[in-house]
Amino acid sequence: MNEQSNVGLTGAKKAVIDALRNRAKQARFTTELAVALARANIGKGQMEWALAELETEGVVMIRDHFCADPHLDGVDLRVVALVESIDGADPQMSAIHEIDNAWDKWLADYLANHRCG
Repeated sequence: MNEQSNVGLTGAKKAVIDALRNRAKQARFTTELAVALARANIGKGQMEWALAELETEGVVMIRDHFCADPHLDGVDLRVVALVESIDGADPQMSAIHEIDNAWDKWLADYLANHRCG
């Protein structure tokens, strides 16, 4: 990897962390994260690269979700959160809790407003 791509990765990783922190430690769908990062001129490929590195380093947790609705076939339903302690709790459990909260809220809103037919 050359120096320029290393700097690019470092900048993308910092932007991912900043975007997640701007949500008061709440988790974000990767699609929401991509929109936020696009404002900083970070593309989806760079975001994926940064997320993979951050997950390997244990800085973020990414969980994939599934919804059987055919309208969501092929939709990226991954949710990402920082692995940080919230109120003294275990960092991994805090991340899982934040991801589950984001998913549960989104799924409840989706099911309440979406009608297949």
